[in-house]
Amino acid sequence: MSTVLASVLPPYSPPPSVPSYSPEPAHGESTVEHTPRAHAHPTGIYLTKCGNDTIALTEQDCNAEHPTYGRHASINGFVTLEDRETVSEIVLKIKGKMDVMFSEGGSLTTRLVNDSYTVWSSDKSHASICPSAVPFSVVLPTKFQDYDGLSHPLPPSYEIPLIATPGRKFRFLTKSKTIPIRFVYNPRTRPWRPIQPSTDFLSDVKIMPEEFRQVVAQLLPRPKSTVEQIDIHLFLPMVEIFGLEDTIPFHVQLTGSVSSLREFLPKSGDGEKATIVGSLVRQIVVELGGRRATRNIVLGHAKMSPRPPGAAADAHEASLDWDGEVRCKADTMVGMFDAGCVRLQDFILVELLPLNVETCSQFVTLRHSHPIKLVTESWVDSSLSRDDPR
Repeated sequence: MSTVLASVLPPYSPPPSVPSYSPEPAHGESTVEHTPRAHAHPTGIYLTKCGNDTIALTEQDCNAEHPTYGRHASINGFVTLEDRETVSEIVLKIKGKMDVMFSEGGSLTTRLVNDSYTVWSSDKSHASICPSAVPFSVVLPTKFQDYDGLSHPLPPSYEIPLIATPGRKFRFLTKSKTIPIRFVYNPRTRPWRPIQPSTDFLSDVKIMPEEFRQVVAQLLPRPKSTVEQIDIHLFLPMVEIFGLEDTIPFHVQLTGSVSSLREFLPKSGDGEKATIVGSLVRQIVVELGGRRATRNIVLGHAKMSPRPPGAAADAHEASLDWDGEVRCKADTMVGMFDAGCVRLQDFILVELLPLNVETCSQFVTLRHSHPIKLVTESWVDSSLSRDDPR
């Protein structure tokens, strides 16, 4: 004999709809915590017309060439159609792809996004005629899988001539019409800490050594040369993560014997000078089918300012110093990313060109690079209130 125990569930009622979101507190509300934005939240409407049919995308810059969405963004808007009596279904499709092609041949297309959403259907609606305005709200995914099945963060919209051409679009599909709208995916990221301000580097690095990253390389003499090597010290802010609009400070110091450094001082009377060049370089790496292609793009040229030479206590060792600063060109739109077969990596590059490098120089040319991370936003002090004028 067995006993079956049964329980009756309480009646279910669907929860109320989620209220519309506003970034500003309403009357009687207050902000407990917020993350400051470097850009104001757009409130305009982006319109696309196809005949008498209209697609409206909200929370957009109405003057932008294409609608733009960030990480975890919701695509919100509504669609209005002319011949509503003939419509049986409205489908929103979000498509994104990454096309990779080598100039000498070979290509690969990776699907980044391929999602479909039924915005309205006569089979699932009590009304047989499509409403005059049909709203929609869908969330963009944040990851994709490459051809090896590995997961990567969804990369920003980016075009690399002759190497890769990614694109994204979403479509509204009816029984007889397709309305494509190309959009830009631009996930925003900011540094976790600010750049430490510095008025005098040589003093600040002694007082606050934890605020600076020191990287050492060697400038080697040519074979059979009688001079000693020179040590190159590159100093950067410890954070090593910078916004696209940040001015990045750095310092270069050469240390070695007086006889070795003499070649990097201008000769009296002829005005000839050794050349030290700083720049911000982006390396684009594409790997496809066992092949690898790279391309370097200069994002910005540094301003270099020499400091007076300093001598060590024994008078046989000396140092030469330069202060430098560099920032991205205004047309740099995305930070670094890794999408598997396509990677973007950024570097601070220091090039040291000795005097008479093509004739009687005792040193080889040095090109020393150090990786950094460029992100879309600059650091913002989250402790500042929304109304703080700073």
